[in-house]
Amino acid sequence: MNKQFIVEVIFILAFIPAAIGYYANYKGRWILSLFCYLLSLSILLAPFFLYTTFKCIQHCMPLISRTLVRISNRLRPIVQTVSKNRVLGPAINLVVRCHFFVIFVVLLMSDQLIRKLLNPFIPQHATKKHLSVINVGDAKFFRLGNHHRHDPPKSSKSFETEKGFKRPEYSLSMAHTLCVASKLAYEDVDVVKHELEQAGFDVVGSFKPIGYKNVCAYVVEKEGDVLLVFRGTNPLNIQNYVTNIDAGLTEIFSADTPMGKVHKGFWDAMGATTTTHVQEEETRIHLELSHTSLLQSIASAVKATMQIMRMVSFNIFQNVIDPIDASWVATSEVRYHSLYSQAETWIMRVMQERSETRKRLFITGHSLGGALATVFLAKMIQSKSSLIPYFAGLYTYGQPNIGDEAFGRSFGPEITCKIFNHTFNNDVVPRIPYWYSPPPGTLVFIDAAYKITIYPPDPKTNQPVPVRPISYLHLSGILNRHVIGRLKQETSVRILFRLLLPFFINDHFPSDYSDALLSGDVEWIVVGENEGGNEEKDEKMRRYHV
Repeated sequence: MNKQFIVEVIFILAFIPAAIGYYANYKGRWILSLFCYLLSLSILLAPFFLYTTFKCIQHCMPLISRTLVRISNRLRPIVQTVSKNRVLGPAINLVVRCHFFVIFVVLLMSDQLIRKLLNPFIPQHATKKHLSVINVGDAKFFRLGNHHRHDPPKSSKSFETEKGFKRPEYSLSMAHTLCVASKLAYEDVDVVKHELEQAGFDVVGSFKPIGYKNVCAYVVEKEGDVLLVFRGTNPLNIQNYVTNIDAGLTEIFSADTPMGKVHKGFWDAMGATTTTHVQEEETRIHLELSHTSLLQSIASAVKATMQIMRMVSFNIFQNVIDPIDASWVATSEVRYHSLYSQAETWIMRVMQERSETRKRLFITGHSLGGALATVFLAKMIQSKSSLIPYFAGLYTYGQPNIGDEAFGRSFGPEITCKIFNHTFNNDVVPRIPYWYSPPPGTLVFIDAAYKITIYPPDPKTNQPVPVRPISYLHLSGILNRHVIGRLKQETSVRILFRLLLPFFINDHFPSDYSDALLSGDVEWIVVGENEGGNEEKDEKMRRYHV
């Protein structure tokens, strides 16, 4: 896409409200006319503003950093004073929440336009593909040598003697590898395969992209570690939001006991645990045309036309209420073969190949992908899958809440000690829906300084620790001193996102998760926590350093 084409598109988009405004002015609707003219002007000026900002970021980074530091230092005491006021603090907090919610909704509806506008400024991947909006600000994936079999570090003696506690089997290097794999899942299959090959994964023998309706995943192996990676919410695929918005709870049961209630959209998105066989004839229609006589020709043509109209109308209705995404796998499996059955079948095949090597299964995903990864493990437990003996860890990043308290406690200690749900600073997604309970397992909280703190579930009840609420009256985003210090290492596009997007959306990008896990420090927090991420309160708790 060249610059001339972009200019033409911008002028066409600006012309539409200008023409409406001219007509409204002719009819005497001056308020509507003024609004349309202002909208047209904003469409013309927005690209100029974005381009100017982009160039300023490229050439004025030292000055921008110094300015942001000064602003942050001046605002810090003011923010602290306002946040402590019982009337002014909550009022401003509510206004900021509403403002950011409107911005979030607008962003969801304009992602395709954003990608088109950004493409000219983004270098193509080695596969000649453009990167997704999620990764366009940080195109770094696997670093050489970052993936290796790594035992969890040993803890202090006092930690080992904590009664009734199952020590989390956490591996920082594995957490980083799985985070990068989750980040990579947002890309086209060609990009995924290229990056996995560069990182030394067995793409030829083990890689398989899997699709079911509007969710996608892939399986790949390296050195005996088999990864099942779920793709998160695709900003360019509104079908994913149908899955996210379907937020009713459905009760689930294993063969032995109830497992609580779980998000209906996520549970249904995984599909059945058994394979559904669909005859090819059921997905096709057959037309019979006869030209024996004039009457038969007309009759057969009318009958065929009715069949075509019935098929078109039915399929349109079906794809609206039950949409599919065939961008990864364009076969009948996308609609009729559940993601769970496809993944389980392929993983068992990979496990049985070269069986002399002890293999381990890791499940992971970012955002919606993390929720689907948790649901996949729940279905493994529910169906007593033959994959359970291979299960070595579930690592999620920025996943939403997906069930009630009973679901959070339903996974036994032998399973929850292998589940790690990462939350970066003020990421909004792990805090919604707010009326749900946190997912099962250990909370791994990462603050703006890349300090990693681990909150295991309650030793007595197995109840997971919830993450603290977002503090809107807080110097976050580009006003946070830790973020300012990292701006010099970030790309211009990533900085542009930081300027344009709310801080709690910026904290959801997988790049911050992967960077923090690559360079962050880890501490254990074992007792006394009611919610994770309160750094000041955590100072008073008992800690066990790794």
